[in-house]
Amino acid sequence: MRRKKLLFGVLVLLLSLILGACGGKPDSTGNKQSQNMSGADNGNHTQEKRKFKVAFSGGQSHIHYKTMEVFKKELEEKSNGRIEVQFYPESTLGTDAEVMNQLKSGSLDMGIVISGELANHSSSFNAWFMPFLIPNAQAAYEMGNTEEAKALFDTLPDAGVVSLGYLVIEMRDVLSKDSLIESLDDLKGTNIRVTPSPAIVDFWQTFGANPTPIDLTEIYSAFQTGVINVIDSGPTSIVNGKYHEIGKYYTQTKHMAFTSSGLVSEAVWNKLSADDQELIKDAFELARKSNVELITGIENQSLDLMKQGGVTIGTLKMNDEGQRKIAHFYDKYTNGDEKIKAFVEKAEELGKQ
Repeated sequence: MRRKKLLFGVLVLLLSLILGACGGKPDSTGNKQSQNMSGADNGNHTQEKRKFKVAFSGGQSHIHYKTMEVFKKELEEKSNGRIEVQFYPESTLGTDAEVMNQLKSGSLDMGIVISGELANHSSSFNAWFMPFLIPNAQAAYEMGNTEEAKALFDTLPDAGVVSLGYLVIEMRDVLSKDSLIESLDDLKGTNIRVTPSPAIVDFWQTFGANPTPIDLTEIYSAFQTGVINVIDSGPTSIVNGKYHEIGKYYTQTKHMAFTSSGLVSEAVWNKLSADDQELIKDAFELARKSNVELITGIENQSLDLMKQGGVTIGTLKMNDEGQRKIAHFYDKYTNGDEKIKAFVEKAEELGKQ
Protein backbone atom coordinates (compact mmCIF):
# COMPACT_ATOMS: atom_id res chain seq x y z
CA MET A 1 0.00 0.00 0.00
CA ARG A 2 2.80 2.40 0.95
CA ARG A 3 4.58 1.54 -2.34
CA LYS A 4 1.44 2.42 -4.36
CA LYS A 5 1.13 5.81 -2.65
CA LEU A 6 4.78 6.57 -3.40
CA LEU A 7 4.36 5.62 -7.06
CA PHE A 8 1.23 7.79 -7.34
CA GLY A 9 3.11 10.77 -5.89
CA VAL A 10 5.93 10.37 -8.40
CA LEU A 11 3.43 10.27 -11.30
CA VAL A 12 1.71 13.45 -10.09
CA LEU A 13 5.08 15.23 -9.86
CA LEU A 14 6.07 14.18 -13.39
CA LEU A 15 2.72 15.29 -14.80
CA SER A 16 3.04 18.75 -13.20
CA LEU A 17 6.54 19.18 -14.64
CA ILE A 18 5.33 18.29 -18.15
CA LEU A 19 2.40 20.72 -17.99
CA GLY A 20 4.66 23.49 -16.72
CA ALA A 21 7.05 23.03 -19.65
CA CYS A 22 4.18 23.45 -22.14
CA GLY A 23 3.22 26.82 -20.65
CA GLY A 24 5.67 28.74 -22.83
CA LYS A 25 9.30 28.70 -23.79
CA PRO A 26 11.22 31.67 -22.37
CA ASP A 27 13.44 33.78 -24.62
CA SER A 28 16.84 35.20 -23.68
CA THR A 29 15.21 37.89 -21.53
CA GLY A 30 13.11 35.40 -19.57
CA ASN A 31 9.84 36.38 -21.31
CA LYS A 32 7.70 33.87 -23.12
CA GLN A 33 7.99 34.08 -26.91
CA SER A 34 4.70 35.36 -28.23
CA GLN A 35 5.57 38.15 -30.71
CA ASN A 36 6.47 37.78 -34.36
CA MET A 37 9.09 39.86 -36.24
CA SER A 38 6.50 42.12 -37.81
CA GLY A 39 5.53 43.54 -34.41
CA ALA A 40 2.11 41.83 -34.37
CA ASP A 41 1.21 40.76 -30.85
CA ASN A 42 -0.68 37.52 -31.58
CA GLY A 43 -3.46 38.61 -29.25
CA ASN A 44 -1.25 39.85 -26.42
CA HIS A 45 -1.10 43.51 -25.41
CA THR A 46 2.69 43.82 -25.55
CA GLN A 47 4.73 44.09 -28.73
CA GLU A 48 8.42 43.56 -29.25
CA LYS A 49 10.84 46.43 -29.68
CA ARG A 50 12.27 47.08 -33.12
CA LYS A 51 14.63 49.45 -34.89
CA PHE A 52 13.34 51.41 -37.89
CA LYS A 53 16.12 52.42 -40.28
CA VAL A 54 15.64 55.61 -42.31
CA ALA A 55 18.08 56.79 -45.03
CA PHE A 56 18.22 60.25 -46.60
CA SER A 57 20.56 62.85 -48.08
CA GLY A 58 21.71 65.88 -46.12
CA GLY A 59 23.36 66.46 -42.76
CA GLN A 60 22.05 68.02 -39.56
CA SER A 61 21.45 71.45 -41.11
CA HIS A 62 19.49 69.99 -44.06
CA ILE A 63 15.70 70.10 -44.23
CA HIS A 64 15.56 66.30 -44.52
CA TYR A 65 17.35 65.85 -41.21
CA LYS A 66 15.32 68.49 -39.38
CA THR A 67 12.02 67.16 -40.72
CA MET A 68 12.88 63.58 -39.85
CA GLU A 69 13.80 64.64 -36.33
CA VAL A 70 10.10 65.47 -35.92
CA PHE A 71 9.19 62.05 -37.36
CA LYS A 72 11.58 60.29 -34.99
CA LYS A 73 10.29 62.15 -31.93
CA GLU A 74 6.64 61.51 -32.77
CA LEU A 75 7.05 57.82 -33.66
CA GLU A 76 9.16 56.98 -30.64
CA GLU A 77 6.76 58.80 -28.32
CA LYS A 78 3.62 57.32 -29.86
CA SER A 79 5.07 53.81 -29.66
CA ASN A 80 6.19 54.40 -26.05
CA GLY A 81 9.78 53.81 -27.12
CA ARG A 82 9.02 50.43 -28.66
CA ILE A 83 10.03 51.65 -32.13
CA GLU A 84 13.50 53.22 -32.26
CA VAL A 85 14.18 55.32 -35.37
CA GLN A 86 17.76 55.10 -36.62
CA PHE A 87 19.05 57.77 -39.04
CA TYR A 88 21.41 57.15 -41.96
CA PRO A 89 21.91 60.74 -43.22
CA GLU A 90 24.26 62.26 -45.79
CA SER A 91 23.64 59.38 -48.22
CA THR A 92 25.66 57.01 -46.02
CA LEU A 93 23.74 54.05 -47.47
CA GLY A 94 24.25 55.21 -51.05
CA THR A 95 22.58 57.33 -53.71
CA ASP A 96 18.81 57.64 -54.00
CA ALA A 97 18.92 54.98 -56.73
CA GLU A 98 20.70 52.62 -54.33
CA VAL A 99 18.22 53.46 -51.57
CA MET A 100 15.37 52.51 -53.92
CA ASN A 101 17.01 49.14 -54.52
CA GLN A 102 17.41 48.56 -50.78
CA LEU A 103 13.77 49.44 -50.19
CA LYS A 104 12.67 47.00 -52.85
CA SER A 105 14.75 44.19 -51.36
CA GLY A 106 13.51 44.92 -47.85
CA SER A 107 17.01 45.47 -46.46
CA LEU A 108 16.09 49.09 -45.58
CA ASP A 109 12.92 50.14 -43.76
CA MET A 110 12.43 53.68 -45.08
CA GLY A 111 14.04 56.25 -47.35
CA ILE A 112 13.51 59.89 -48.32
CA VAL A 113 13.94 59.95 -52.10
CA ILE A 114 13.98 63.03 -54.35
CA SER A 115 11.43 63.37 -57.13
CA GLY A 116 14.26 63.40 -59.67
CA GLU A 117 15.03 59.78 -58.83
CA LEU A 118 11.36 58.83 -58.89
CA ALA A 119 11.13 60.31 -62.39
CA ASN A 120 13.69 57.69 -63.43
CA HIS A 121 11.15 55.04 -62.39
CA SER A 122 8.08 56.82 -63.78
CA SER A 123 8.08 59.79 -66.16
CA SER A 124 4.84 61.00 -64.54
CA PHE A 125 6.94 62.45 -61.70
CA ASN A 126 8.18 65.02 -64.21
CA ALA A 127 5.01 66.83 -63.16
CA TRP A 128 7.00 68.33 -60.28
CA PHE A 129 9.51 69.77 -62.79
CA MET A 130 7.08 71.93 -64.74
CA PRO A 131 8.76 75.38 -64.42
CA PHE A 132 7.14 78.32 -62.65
CA LEU A 133 4.07 76.21 -61.83
CA ILE A 134 4.33 76.24 -58.02
CA PRO A 135 5.29 79.63 -56.53
CA ASN A 136 6.44 78.76 -53.01
CA ALA A 137 6.93 76.03 -50.40
CA GLN A 138 3.44 76.43 -48.91
CA ALA A 139 1.90 75.95 -52.36
CA ALA A 140 4.09 72.87 -52.87
CA TYR A 141 2.87 71.42 -49.56
CA GLU A 142 -0.75 72.04 -50.53
CA MET A 143 -0.16 70.50 -53.96
CA GLY A 144 1.34 67.45 -52.28
CA ASN A 145 -1.95 66.97 -50.41
CA THR A 146 -4.01 66.72 -53.61
CA GLU A 147 -5.25 63.52 -55.18
CA GLU A 148 -3.53 64.57 -58.42
CA ALA A 149 -0.13 64.56 -56.71
CA LYS A 150 -0.80 61.35 -54.78
CA ALA A 151 -1.85 59.64 -58.03
CA LEU A 152 1.76 59.82 -59.24
CA PHE A 153 2.64 57.08 -56.74
CA ASP A 154 0.22 54.77 -58.55
CA THR A 155 2.73 54.71 -61.41
CA LEU A 156 5.31 52.91 -59.24
CA PRO A 157 3.73 49.42 -58.99
CA ASP A 158 7.02 47.56 -59.39
CA ALA A 159 9.19 49.75 -57.16
CA GLY A 160 8.34 47.80 -54.01
CA VAL A 161 7.55 50.88 -51.93
CA VAL A 162 4.65 52.36 -49.98
CA SER A 163 4.36 56.15 -50.04
CA LEU A 164 3.78 58.25 -46.95
CA GLY A 165 3.66 61.56 -48.84
CA TYR A 166 5.79 64.43 -50.08
CA LEU A 167 8.32 66.69 -48.42
CA VAL A 168 9.44 70.07 -49.78
CA ILE A 169 13.22 70.49 -49.89
CA GLU A 170 13.45 74.04 -51.20
CA MET A 171 12.43 76.43 -53.95
CA ARG A 172 15.00 76.43 -56.72
CA ASP A 173 16.89 79.61 -57.74
CA VAL A 174 20.17 80.22 -59.58
CA LEU A 175 23.66 81.25 -58.42
CA SER A 176 26.04 82.76 -60.97
CA LYS A 177 29.76 83.57 -61.00
CA ASP A 178 29.49 86.37 -63.54
CA SER A 179 26.33 88.45 -63.05
CA LEU A 180 22.71 88.36 -61.96
CA ILE A 181 20.34 86.37 -64.17
CA GLU A 182 17.73 89.11 -64.58
CA SER A 183 15.78 87.47 -67.41
CA LEU A 184 15.62 84.01 -68.94
CA ASP A 185 17.47 85.39 -71.97
CA ASP A 186 20.54 85.80 -69.74
CA LEU A 187 20.79 82.00 -69.52
CA LYS A 188 21.82 81.60 -73.16
CA GLY A 189 25.22 79.99 -73.42
CA THR A 190 25.66 79.45 -69.68
CA ASN A 191 26.95 76.15 -68.34
CA ILE A 192 24.52 75.37 -65.53
CA ARG A 193 24.78 72.53 -63.04
CA VAL A 194 21.47 70.68 -62.84
CA THR A 195 19.97 67.65 -61.15
CA PRO A 196 20.29 64.74 -63.61
CA SER A 197 16.63 64.53 -64.58
CA PRO A 198 15.57 64.56 -68.27
CA ALA A 199 12.79 67.12 -67.73
CA ILE A 200 15.09 69.49 -65.84
CA VAL A 201 17.72 69.20 -68.56
CA ASP A 202 15.04 69.83 -71.18
CA PHE A 203 13.82 72.94 -69.34
CA TRP A 204 17.22 74.63 -69.30
CA GLN A 205 17.88 73.71 -72.94
CA THR A 206 14.59 75.39 -73.83
CA PHE A 207 16.11 78.69 -72.71
CA GLY A 208 19.46 78.21 -74.43
CA ALA A 209 21.55 77.07 -71.45
CA ASN A 210 23.95 74.14 -71.45
CA PRO A 211 22.68 71.94 -68.58
CA THR A 212 25.48 69.94 -66.99
CA PRO A 213 24.64 67.15 -64.52
CA ILE A 214 27.52 66.98 -62.01
CA ASP A 215 27.75 64.85 -58.88
CA LEU A 216 27.24 66.76 -55.63
CA THR A 217 30.77 65.97 -54.50
CA GLU A 218 32.23 67.67 -57.59
CA ILE A 219 30.13 70.85 -57.80
CA TYR A 220 32.47 73.08 -55.78
CA SER A 221 35.56 72.31 -57.85
CA ALA A 222 33.61 72.47 -61.13
CA PHE A 223 32.27 75.91 -60.16
CA GLN A 224 35.70 77.06 -59.04
CA THR A 225 37.47 75.97 -62.25
CA GLY A 226 34.78 77.27 -64.61
CA VAL A 227 33.42 73.94 -65.84
CA ILE A 228 30.08 75.45 -64.78
CA ASN A 229 29.33 79.11 -64.20
CA VAL A 230 25.74 78.84 -62.94
CA ILE A 231 24.15 76.50 -60.39
CA ASP A 232 20.48 75.52 -60.30
CA SER A 233 19.80 75.13 -56.57
CA GLY A 234 18.19 76.67 -53.50
CA PRO A 235 19.59 78.86 -50.71
CA THR A 236 20.07 76.06 -48.20
CA SER A 237 21.94 73.81 -50.62
CA ILE A 238 24.03 76.76 -51.78
CA VAL A 239 25.15 77.58 -48.24
CA ASN A 240 25.64 73.93 -47.24
CA GLY A 241 27.87 73.42 -50.27
CA LYS A 242 29.63 76.78 -49.69
CA TYR A 243 29.11 77.63 -53.36
CA HIS A 244 28.46 81.26 -52.38
CA GLU A 245 32.18 81.51 -51.64
CA ILE A 246 32.66 81.41 -55.44
CA GLY A 247 29.46 82.72 -57.00
CA LYS A 248 28.45 86.17 -55.82
CA TYR A 249 25.23 86.68 -57.82
CA TYR A 250 22.08 84.97 -56.60
CA THR A 251 18.77 85.35 -58.47
CA GLN A 252 15.54 84.34 -56.77
CA THR A 253 13.80 82.75 -59.73
CA LYS A 254 11.70 80.26 -57.73
CA HIS A 255 11.35 78.38 -60.98
CA MET A 256 10.70 75.01 -59.36
CA ALA A 257 9.62 73.39 -56.07
CA PHE A 258 12.17 70.70 -55.32
CA THR A 259 10.49 67.82 -53.51
CA SER A 260 11.13 64.37 -52.11
CA SER A 261 8.97 61.52 -50.84
CA GLY A 262 8.84 59.38 -47.72
CA LEU A 263 8.87 55.76 -48.88
CA VAL A 264 8.64 52.59 -46.81
CA SER A 265 9.77 49.22 -48.14
CA GLU A 266 6.67 47.29 -49.19
CA ALA A 267 8.29 44.09 -47.91
CA VAL A 268 8.74 45.70 -44.50
CA TRP A 269 5.33 47.41 -44.52
CA ASN A 270 3.45 44.15 -45.12
CA LYS A 271 5.07 42.63 -42.01
CA LEU A 272 4.05 45.51 -39.75
CA SER A 273 0.91 45.34 -37.65
CA ALA A 274 -1.95 47.61 -38.68
CA ASP A 275 -1.38 49.63 -35.50
CA ASP A 276 2.28 50.22 -36.32
CA GLN A 277 1.41 51.23 -39.87
CA GLU A 278 -0.94 53.88 -38.47
CA LEU A 279 1.71 55.11 -36.02
CA ILE A 280 4.21 55.55 -38.87
CA LYS A 281 1.70 57.34 -41.12
CA ASP A 282 0.60 59.68 -38.33
CA ALA A 283 4.20 60.52 -37.35
CA PHE A 284 5.15 61.29 -40.95
CA GLU A 285 2.09 63.47 -41.46
CA LEU A 286 3.08 65.57 -38.44
CA ALA A 287 6.61 65.80 -39.86
CA ARG A 288 5.17 66.97 -43.20
CA LYS A 289 3.25 69.76 -41.52
CA SER A 290 6.38 70.97 -39.75
CA ASN A 291 8.35 70.74 -42.98
CA VAL A 292 7.05 73.99 -44.51
CA GLU A 293 7.59 76.00 -41.32
CA LEU A 294 11.13 74.68 -41.07
CA ILE A 295 11.90 75.57 -44.69
CA THR A 296 10.98 79.22 -44.25
CA GLY A 297 13.32 79.62 -41.31
CA ILE A 298 16.20 77.71 -42.92
CA GLU A 299 15.92 79.62 -46.21
CA ASN A 300 15.90 83.00 -44.47
CA GLN A 301 18.99 82.04 -42.45
CA SER A 302 20.74 80.89 -45.63
CA LEU A 303 19.92 84.11 -47.49
CA ASP A 304 21.29 86.14 -44.55
CA LEU A 305 24.52 84.13 -44.62
CA MET A 306 24.88 84.76 -48.35
CA LYS A 307 24.39 88.49 -47.87
CA GLN A 308 27.00 88.47 -45.12
CA GLY A 309 29.33 86.72 -47.54
CA GLY A 310 29.01 89.52 -50.09
CA VAL A 311 26.45 87.90 -52.41
CA THR A 312 24.20 90.20 -54.43
CA ILE A 313 20.59 88.98 -54.45
CA GLY A 314 18.17 89.85 -57.22
CA THR A 315 14.90 88.70 -58.77
CA LEU A 316 13.89 87.42 -62.20
CA LYS A 317 11.82 89.44 -64.65
CA MET A 318 9.57 87.38 -66.92
CA ASN A 319 8.84 88.60 -70.48
CA ASP A 320 6.23 87.49 -73.02
CA GLU A 321 8.66 85.28 -74.91
CA GLY A 322 9.53 83.47 -71.69
CA GLN A 323 5.85 82.89 -70.94
CA ARG A 324 5.31 81.51 -74.44
CA LYS A 325 8.18 79.04 -74.08
CA ILE A 326 6.91 77.89 -70.69
CA ALA A 327 3.42 77.26 -72.08
CA HIS A 328 4.94 75.25 -74.93
CA PHE A 329 6.99 73.27 -72.40
CA TYR A 330 3.82 72.41 -70.46
CA ASP A 331 2.09 71.24 -73.65
CA LYS A 332 5.01 69.01 -74.50
CA TYR A 333 4.63 67.05 -71.25
CA THR A 334 0.89 67.23 -70.61
CA ASN A 335 -0.07 66.02 -74.09
CA GLY A 336 1.71 62.73 -73.52
CA ASP A 337 0.79 62.01 -69.90
CA GLU A 338 -2.68 62.33 -68.38
CA LYS A 339 -1.31 62.35 -64.83
CA ILE A 340 1.01 65.28 -65.60
CA LYS A 341 -1.89 67.07 -67.28
CA ALA A 342 -4.13 66.59 -64.22
CA PHE A 343 -1.29 67.71 -61.94
CA VAL A 344 -0.66 70.92 -63.91
CA GLU A 345 -4.36 71.76 -64.10
CA LYS A 346 -4.75 71.28 -60.34
CA ALA A 347 -1.67 73.38 -59.56
CA GLU A 348 -2.98 76.18 -61.80
CA GLU A 349 -6.37 75.94 -60.09
CA LEU A 350 -4.75 76.24 -56.63
CA GLY A 351 -2.69 79.18 -57.87
CA LYS A 352 -5.84 81.13 -58.69
CA GLN A 353 -7.35 80.70 -55.23
